[in-house]
Amino acid sequence: MPVIDLDRERQTVDLDAALEAVGPFRRGQQVQLALVGLSWLLAAVQTLTAVVWACLDPLRHLADEAACTKPDDTACSEALASGTLCSLPREAWAWRAPGASLVSEWDMVCGRRWLLYFQSSLFFLAVLAGCVLCQLSAERFGRRRLLYAGATLCGLCSVLASTAPSLWLYLVFRATSGAAMGGMGLAAYALAADVAGPSWRGFLGLVMNHFFSVGACVGTLLAWWLPASWRLLTFLAGLCCLAYIPTWSLVVESPQWLLLHGKKGEATAALAALSLANGTRPPEHPLSDPTALLGNTQRELKDVLASSRLRQRLALLGGAWFAAAAGYFGLMLLADGMSRGPSGSDDSVYVTLLSAFAYEVPGIAAAGLAVERAGRKATGITAFLQAGVCLVVAAVSGATARRALMVAARFGLAAAYASLYLHTSELFPAVVREQGLAAANLLGRAGAAISPLWAFLQFRLRSAFVPLLVLGCLGVAGGALTAMLPETLGEKVPETIQEMNMLLNLRRKRSWRVALAGILRPGAGGGAGQGGLQSQRSASLQGGEAYAAVLPARSA
Repeated sequence: MPVIDLDRERQTVDLDAALEAVGPFRRGQQVQLALVGLSWLLAAVQTLTAVVWACLDPLRHLADEAACTKPDDTACSEALASGTLCSLPREAWAWRAPGASLVSEWDMVCGRRWLLYFQSSLFFLAVLAGCVLCQLSAERFGRRRLLYAGATLCGLCSVLASTAPSLWLYLVFRATSGAAMGGMGLAAYALAADVAGPSWRGFLGLVMNHFFSVGACVGTLLAWWLPASWRLLTFLAGLCCLAYIPTWSLVVESPQWLLLHGKKGEATAALAALSLANGTRPPEHPLSDPTALLGNTQRELKDVLASSRLRQRLALLGGAWFAAAAGYFGLMLLADGMSRGPSGSDDSVYVTLLSAFAYEVPGIAAAGLAVERAGRKATGITAFLQAGVCLVVAAVSGATARRALMVAARFGLAAAYASLYLHTSELFPAVVREQGLAAANLLGRAGAAISPLWAFLQFRLRSAFVPLLVLGCLGVAGGALTAMLPETLGEKVPETIQEMNMLLNLRRKRSWRVALAGILRPGAGGGAGQGGLQSQRSASLQGGEAYAAVLPARSA
């Protein structure tokens, strides 16, 4: 009669070990990264279309954009030459190409200029609302559904916005597309990280930022080649989102989300799909239930806010995210006011922004190298300070040097953004990682929502000195906030809030025990030194045993 090894039959494997077995980052994960990263590229094109290209100010080139209705009107001709068009009656002049930009389409000049900044802030506020809705819906509907529902809604609303007959209807469609886009970003990040092995998740967070920078470059080139109509640009941006929908069947749902919702069979099927793409064998043993996570009640944002340690981390991270977003999107909107040349010149807004976005790519790559060598904290501090100093110096520099320093500042801002994604994901326990990342991201969206204020100040003051100085100070403040965060390089990320508190309490007790042992038993000689070392080892072992005794049991 054959002997059955019951212990072997009962053996299970946890999700991280299963991902390492099928290949931590091979062809399957690379295809997943490319597909979900493409949504960030589309989000960049949508952002530029909604915030920058639709709102380029035609009044910066009056002779090319406006003309007097009466050729012999001397007062009108003088006003065009001096740039004081708003002193004239509206019927005294007309747009040469009324539908070329959103500004000329609905006369957002002079007394209606506030609409120019309002619509930009409205888009970013809608993105913030989309992040909130995504966070509330992610646990119920899953990441993949949210990603593709967001892409569908964003594409449809963008296409409808390109045909809007009135400004207010355009704002409704544009705000809805922004809300859909906000949900896409967080869902895509989770889908990329959850299918990779633990050692690769930080790297994926950095790579995702490259997609946004490349998308910004694509959007800039698209607007440069098709500068004649904002409607055409908006329509093409929406069409690209709709063209993304057929990739649905190629994206794997997060195995962790499936496990947490009792769908072990679907989680096993997701791992089998990855192993097939990687050319490896799936794990021999079944997946273990994440009992430590399923039995944990502290899994929501309110639990993060209830923990004093996590609340402090969230406040520091939120301030850093706010500074990074305010600087990043603020420089986008300041570029138009500092680039007064025609579209084909070196001083055009297209050349300025394309140079800046292209400069972000090496900034993110530098952050990727630095976070694994210097650490997350040192990388964030250096990136913020580099951007802040460049912007402060740019505030007091000439026009040519100012544009060069703004481009250089984007290197630091892109590196800061990339390191923040990684640092934030490691500062929160696994069970509330997405809640912490979403909350910090919300404060970043708030920084983006006030970015039109810098363009408004530039217009009212006729100078970029104050906006650049404020943004530079925000960059320095972001570095100071990052300096108060703990380092996570080489540290184990705890699974639950309770485990994090145990680890921190144990570390504090160990440090006090070792310090006290050093005071009471100074190593005067060889024997004393050995005795002190033995006492430290004994204390450490006792602390480790106590910690192991209270930790919740985990499946092998």
